Amino acid sequence: MSTITGAAAALWAEDPEGRTFRRLPVTTMLNGAELTLPLHVLTGRLPGPTLGIVTNQHGDEFLPTMVIRHWLASIDAARMRGRVVVVSVANPLATAACQRLTPEPHGRTDLHEAFPGNARGNTTQMMAAVITGQVLDHIDFHCDFHAGGTGGRLQGRVDYNGKASPEVRQRCLAMARAFGQPFVHENDLTGTSAHYVTTRRNIPSCNPEIGGTYLGPHSTAIYFQQSLDGLSGLAAHLGLIGEAAEPPPQIHFDLAARRELRPRNSGYLESLFEQPADVGRLITAGTLLGRVVDLYSYDVLEEIVAPFDGHLFFSRYSGTVSAGTQAFALAEAAKSRQLG
Repeated sequence: MSTITGAAAALWAEDPEGRTFRRLPVTTMLNGAELTLPLHVLTGRLPGPTLGIVTNQHGDEFLPTMVIRHWLASIDAARMRGRVVVVSVANPLATAACQRLTPEPHGRTDLHEAFPGNARGNTTQMMAAVITGQVLDHIDFHCDFHAGGTGGRLQGRVDYNGKASPEVRQRCLAMARAFGQPFVHENDLTGTSAHYVTTRRNIPSCNPEIGGTYLGPHSTAIYFQQSLDGLSGLAAHLGLIGEAAEPPPQIHFDLAARRELRPRNSGYLESLFEQPADVGRLITAGTLLGRVVDLYSYDVLEEIVAPFDGHLFFSRYSGTVSAGTQAFALAEAAKSRQLG
């Protein structure tokens, strides 16, 4: 296993081969209960790197942690090299409320924007500080695993920090490619995400954004399998399990190629692209993607049209949307490139 260095040793530093589960204390809640974070550790028999995975930072993103549960159960520790350390529910308060942010009244409450945290800050910052001190400070590689929340989001991409140092950026890109999704996105993740904290410390990281919540059995099964294959591909690439394979053909794009299409009006979105297979399609300029209908007058308030030839990397089921909500997103074909 990798050597624990830097900050004070993690609680799991001396875990024996096999599986352990513990709860990391954060604070005491007003109802008298102790707020803790769940930590799963799978330690292999053979030496190797440590991969840290953090998920459910947003409380309505359930898919990744259920995928990880299935994936961990499939791994034989006797044949594994190194360790996998998983915070399966990074924000229990948001998860219990089935909402994106922590339901607390003090300060910034998006855990994704609270790293590296503050042990003397609000509850969200406290959770970030525990994750940083017990996980991010002690790993060799990082996977900041997200999904779409409620709202029928269809997507399959892996982001990486294009602002990292050249060497780390290349390793992040390799991790993103190994996850095997249709899209690889060079993003600007500087600021206060866990992904930024790790890459700033020269720890390579990737940020999958796959599927969504309450998509129905057909779409959920597709994204579940894609995520499962992605974790296995990533772990093989890092040398933890099996043999690494060549990544599939993928579309690479950066912020200059990215265009999010957001309605100007609230209403009912009639989406014309509601299947997982639609993600990755080349959409020609002028194609109607959907329309927003007024729930009260039944008038069509606006039509959402592709502004250029581009690859659809985000779409949404039909349903109610608020003005400014992301409905579709395209990677401009002229500014994207094929990998593999």
